[in-house]
Amino acid sequence: MSNKKISISTISYKKKEDIRILNACLSNWFHNPKILYFTSPNMTYPFNLKKWISLSYKEKNNKTIIIKIDDWIIGHLSIKEKKKQGKAHLFHLIIDPNYLRKGFAKKLIFYAEELIKCDNIKKITLNVVRKNQAARQLYYALGYKDKETTRLGYIKMEKNLIN
Repeated sequence: MSNKKISISTISYKKKEDIRILNACLSNWFHNPKILYFTSPNMTYPFNLKKWISLSYKEKNNKTIIIKIDDWIIGHLSIKEKKKQGKAHLFHLIIDPNYLRKGFAKKLIFYAEELIKCDNIKKITLNVVRKNQAARQLYYALGYKDKETTRLGYIKMEKNLIN
């Protein structure tokens, strides 16, 4: 993969062309109900982009970043900033199943953390499905710690950022 160009950029659920591209990627990635459940437990299978947007992307304080190889999107991560509380929340981390365990999720998280630091936010939270052991191990390796179990049974994790 050394001659491939890897890039990270933002994309918007507010722009028609971006929505078209995101729908193609997400529909492809979520052909497996388990992947959809691990990424967004409140979604039902089959994947429905309108429901996805209505549940998570109506607020203005969301940012979505994508990672590409050449011009092909292989990953997605969203950030919800709560500046008044000094927190940010990561959600909807997904990597194309063909590119798992190659460090792309880590790259997206590092990039998100840098964006969050630039906004002078000191704490990041995320929720992970208890059975998603691969994600939990990644988050532990990146310094996230278990905070609590939510009433819906997800594990809330947290990381303090030091500027």
